[in-house]
Amino acid sequence: MNQKLHSKESVAVWDWSVRVFHWSLPLLLFALWFTRLETEKHMIFAQLLMGVLIYRLLWGFIGTPYARFTHFIYGPRSIGCYLLRFFQKDKPLYLSHNPLGGIMVLVLMGAVTFQLITGLFIDDWIYPGPLNDLVARSTAEWMGGWHHRFFDVLLVLIGLHVSAILLYKIKGEGLLLAMLSGKKSLTPGQQAADLRADAKNLGFPWVRFGIAAALALVTVLWVFHWR
Repeated sequence: MNQKLHSKESVAVWDWSVRVFHWSLPLLLFALWFTRLETEKHMIFAQLLMGVLIYRLLWGFIGTPYARFTHFIYGPRSIGCYLLRFFQKDKPLYLSHNPLGGIMVLVLMGAVTFQLITGLFIDDWIYPGPLNDLVARSTAEWMGGWHHRFFDVLLVLIGLHVSAILLYKIKGEGLLLAMLSGKKSLTPGQQAADLRADAKNLGFPWVRFGIAAALALVTVLWVFHWR
């Protein structure tokens, strides 16, 4: 349900951990590409990538209100309506990801997860993936092939993501600034399709953060070191 603000207000949308995840992702992907021929360093960055991915997946279920998948994953009807009104002046404003942005989040996270998983099973005679021994050699070779080729698909998706941010900037919506500050500003009377009154004045859920971070850490340690 749309709610209208009567005075200019900055709404806290993205908590600090979501912002750290968002900005660490391109840095880690670049580091993984840069160290693709230095296996030991490559594996260190792979562990960091796995940790932040698992954390964000868990945070999408137990995190702050705007970070949860249920808040920005919409059905076909909402997506269709947003597309029809995309170039209109009365296009609905979303504080969190809009219906198209929600799709892009799932696609990007799915693509990065696929890249990571194929690397876990890769058949490398110098430094095989940590889960290489769980699959047949033919399967490991298949995953290795995809691991090397799929990075180009990631680059295309990243390019689409950056292009979308630029398009929204041209249309007057600064998505980049919001992901830096964690806040979005609404002018008096401006409507937000996903404004949540229950998200105001909430402290950061440190207990849930600790649970998500601990589960991510234990999983990484088990995959890369303990098994």
